[in-house]
Amino acid sequence: RPCGPHVLPQAALLGRDVHTVAAPAECGGVPDPFALLETVRRLRAEGGDPRILVLSPADDPTGTLAEPELLHEVCEVAWDEHLLVVSDETFRDVLHHPGEVFPGPAEILPARTVCIGDLGPWLAVPGWNAGFARFTDDEPGRVLRDRALEVLARLRACVPGPVQAAAAL
Repeated sequence: RPCGPHVLPQAALLGRDVHTVAAPAECGGVPDPFALLETVRRLRAEGGDPRILVLSPADDPTGTLAEPELLHEVCEVAWDEHLLVVSDETFRDVLHHPGEVFPGPAEILPARTVCIGDLGPWLAVPGWNAGFARFTDDEPGRVLRDRALEVLARLRACVPGPVQAAAAL
């Protein structure tokens, strides 16, 4: 919390419930690590099975960028609690902080992070969406990639020709 408008429909597509976790105002799409840990443990104590943590380190709704220390702490909780991190990195290269290093969850927790994003902000093609996902280059990553491709094939998802050409640049 907050989150992009695409998160809830994606969870519904997977048949999963969404549980929000409070995020510091200056860190938009990355939750407080203690609140995250408390939420995961409470849900499991109630019989739930949280498995995925969606982050937006460079957050669109708030225009904020999570501090590296906070991101490290949240990734540590994700590791300890066996959560897959899905990092929305749509605005990672759009939000500019010259001279600042921006570590993403994939650099901190490579074995358990899938990066997703939308090329729209870079290509300036409103209404013609083209998303991407980067999976780990190991067996779990290949399984996730194959599942994602299967879902996209069933949905007959395709990228319009002009967007394909722009993305190839």
